[in-house]
Amino acid sequence: MKIRNTSKIFLLFITCLFTTIYANKQRIKICIKQPDMPRTVLHDDWEKYRNELNNYFVEKVKDNERLNNYELDIYFYPYIPVETNGQSVPFDYMNDLAKVLPRKEYDMILLDERILFNDIALMESERIFKETKFRQPSLELLHDLTKYINKDDLEFHDPKILSYGMYKKKIYGIPFEYDFDVLYYHKDGENSNANGSDTMALVENMKDFTWESLLEKMEKNSQPFVLALGDDNDVLNFVIEYTNNIHTLSPEYNPDYIKIFYDDEESTDFYTKFRDLVKSFSPNNEPIKAARTSLDDAYSSFLTKNSTFFKAKASHNFLFKSKYGNDGIPLSLPPKYQSATTNKYLVANKYSDIKPDLLAEVALILTDKEAQLFRAEKYGSIPTFDFTKKDSDQDLQDYCNNNPVICDAMDKVEKLYIRDIFSSDTMVPFYEILCFIPIRFKNFFITNDIKYIEFSLKNVNEFITDNLGVYGVLSIILTILVIVFCCFVIYMTYKLKEHPYIKVISPIFCNLIVIGCILNTIKVLKFIPPYSRGKIKIFLILETIGTNLIYIPMFAVAYRIFRIYKTKSFMSNSLNNKRLFICVIVTISLSVIYKSVIAIFCRLYYESVGSVRYARIPIGYYTNHETLDKIYQVYLTIIFISLLFMIIATGSRSKKFGDVCYTFVIFGTNISDFLVERLITRLDGKEYYPLYFFVTVFFNCLLHFICVYILVGSRIHLLINNPNFDFVSSSNGTTNASDASQYVALRSRIRSMSIVKRYSSMISTKNSGYSQTKSGSTIR
Repeated sequence: MKIRNTSKIFLLFITCLFTTIYANKQRIKICIKQPDMPRTVLHDDWEKYRNELNNYFVEKVKDNERLNNYELDIYFYPYIPVETNGQSVPFDYMNDLAKVLPRKEYDMILLDERILFNDIALMESERIFKETKFRQPSLELLHDLTKYINKDDLEFHDPKILSYGMYKKKIYGIPFEYDFDVLYYHKDGENSNANGSDTMALVENMKDFTWESLLEKMEKNSQPFVLALGDDNDVLNFVIEYTNNIHTLSPEYNPDYIKIFYDDEESTDFYTKFRDLVKSFSPNNEPIKAARTSLDDAYSSFLTKNSTFFKAKASHNFLFKSKYGNDGIPLSLPPKYQSATTNKYLVANKYSDIKPDLLAEVALILTDKEAQLFRAEKYGSIPTFDFTKKDSDQDLQDYCNNNPVICDAMDKVEKLYIRDIFSSDTMVPFYEILCFIPIRFKNFFITNDIKYIEFSLKNVNEFITDNLGVYGVLSIILTILVIVFCCFVIYMTYKLKEHPYIKVISPIFCNLIVIGCILNTIKVLKFIPPYSRGKIKIFLILETIGTNLIYIPMFAVAYRIFRIYKTKSFMSNSLNNKRLFICVIVTISLSVIYKSVIAIFCRLYYESVGSVRYARIPIGYYTNHETLDKIYQVYLTIIFISLLFMIIATGSRSKKFGDVCYTFVIFGTNISDFLVERLITRLDGKEYYPLYFFVTVFFNCLLHFICVYILVGSRIHLLINNPNFDFVSSSNGTTNASDASQYVALRSRIRSMSIVKRYSSMISTKNSGYSQTKSGSTIR
């Protein structure tokens, strides 16, 4: 009895011990998209994958003191490949990840290259921030693992595949597996037609076929074909493979290759043939059915011999091996041997409670050579190895010996990198490409609306301000004319600087204000090509200089006039010395230094107003611009209020301060700053936008022309028309040259000088000159 009790106690102790050990195991939660053929790959297979991968990891770390207390908890994200409600599946998936990662629901995620870094581009998208609350989710949500990884440990990866997991030489994603599109076919003799043409004949000539010629041949042979276009990635792959068969989508071959999708004449013919092709293999010639066909549907059709080929991934070869044995079903590369590729990467959640160095070590264990060969043997995944080293690497040779069909295909394939094709300085982030372009192609297949798809592809690559045509030229000419006028005003102001009517308004400060107006006028050019971060820096500094050259010198002019009214003389120390000028330069310099620091230390980027759906216009920004701009606006507000105070104070001290030139210039430039950029970026004129752009530029130029004319141009105009007019007579006919206040305002009374009196004065002057001439002649 005692022995039995002792045995029970011992068993209970062992059970508790193992339970405690298991309970103390910390779980590393890894999120993986569910298989793309959920009806074919059963849940039992998912569980098998989950358990075997965890067992592999536990076995590998059993002697690792840092990791032997961890196990893997793999979660299959319910990624439904086909969504019939028109919503983008990748869109929902990416936005969902942006929500759950900060909540620490996953420690690691398996992402493909179409999602990793798809938010990073020179032209960033306001939609990304609106949907995810992050400007660059890839950088803000994922760990930079560079300092935890020895790059020598990654040399066995294919360099191109490895590069997609890096950003600015920093490692964020470690290559996990690789894949590419292939065509599976039935063995010779099956699906033959009455004419004796069989599938093998097609396969043997696949290198020479295009998608168009292949399907035409199959139609003649009465060979059926079912293509899955339900998954957005499969749509994008097929579009690029079909297009690249006809046009080489490479900047080396054609720098403007993307225009193939929206060049009027050529693209119309392209889209007509493309839709006819899709319609030809769609069930009952209804493209909507092809757009809703999943890989599971296409696979079922292939198994029942209702499809000659099954277009899928090379890794799907494992399905046929498990069904038909090691020989499986033969495969061929797509037409022209051109195939879209897919790479998957293991990344670490920056919000995870597990230390990043541990997550990096886990990632290395799950992606090293041994782990990749383990998954290749168990589940048919394709390693990310650099197969150019096959002759010198025994592991690669062993893999190819076990998978000769896959290796033969990799030797022959012409890889199409979708991300690279949709990549340029002006293009939207690939996030928007993935979310919207596949759906738009599906809609095009259904509706045959060519203008709809052309606009979409043009809009992802170009800005509406890129092609302004004649209105763009007119805008530049008009801007140049206003600049020439301003330069003439600057020259004449300098030439007439000693004249009382010019001297009183401080010619040097007026010239600074006019220069500021010039800079304000040309700032609209930032919206037209070319685009670069350097251009953002230049216009950031130019706009700061322009704004300050208007406000600060104007304050100095207003202050000077205020002192004139107070002292009734030019002879004030605070006016004659260089103190005002020095203060102006110092104040402007501080503003420029502030913005220069921002330009140097902040990340500069463009954000597109608009998206794939609407015309896009680029606006340059910098990180934390909301906060930094508020600081700058407080400074400008103080200057603005002080300036108004000086003008009002001056006006209250003299009834002669009746004109509103300074007030007009202030409010005129403010109106320009407020309206012009908003009009350019918010007007949605579509085909009429170039005209709207020109009208906005015309308004901006006209406003600054009027400001410059009212400020100093009117005085120059008066003096040019009346070269002898250099004094103002008092009411008793005498001149009080010491009273400088009389020169401040150009009153209608002063400008007209009593027209009769001015006319009489001019006649008198002429007669005097005539008399002198005549007298001189008499003497001779």
